[in-house]
Amino acid sequence: MTAVRPDPFFVGDSPALDFLNSIAAPRSVEIEWLGTGADVLDWLVQSGLLTDEEISVLRDHRHGAALDRAAKDIRAFREEFRSFVGGMSMANQVQDDHPMIEKLNRLMSRGALTLQLAQSETEGFDCQLKHRIQTADDLLPRIAAACAELISEADFTHVKRCEGSGCTLFFRDLSKNHRRRWCSMEVCGNRAKVAAHRKRS
Repeated sequence: MTAVRPDPFFVGDSPALDFLNSIAAPRSVEIEWLGTGADVLDWLVQSGLLTDEEISVLRDHRHGAALDRAAKDIRAFREEFRSFVGGMSMANQVQDDHPMIEKLNRLMSRGALTLQLAQSETEGFDCQLKHRIQTADDLLPRIAAACAELISEADFTHVKRCEGSGCTLFFRDLSKNHRRRWCSMEVCGNRAKVAAHRKRS
């Protein structure tokens, strides 16, 4: 019987870090949430980076092969960005000539944005940015935009990797004293407490 894949983790307090966390080994078994093109579409909607409406055209089975190729490119970029984030969390400062800056700008230049009026949740209308998604190649620019937002907004001294044994998840430490240690207190934090209790006993 095939194990049911759990829902993706969204513990990063940043869509870009959640993107890095789209592959993880929460119980020593690696789980890939971007394995296929269909997986990528599902993850993008769950993460809030795109809406069902924006990607609806890609749900057609005719895009299947192109989506799978795009998923491969997205996974490769994820590992590039992981190396970048790992380096920046030690350097604490992003140099303006870092190759990742040029790469993100190049990727984002391929994307198309449009402004649209949409009904406000209160009253009247809001002017909203919409990502024009017409082909599978339009997905990576949206992910690149989220990664660029992290670089422009985050203090990399507060971008951390969970201290849980074997955990690979990243997060932005937005706690008041910047003392967050775990991706989740319910998972890694609790395991650490149990392990510490056993050691004391």
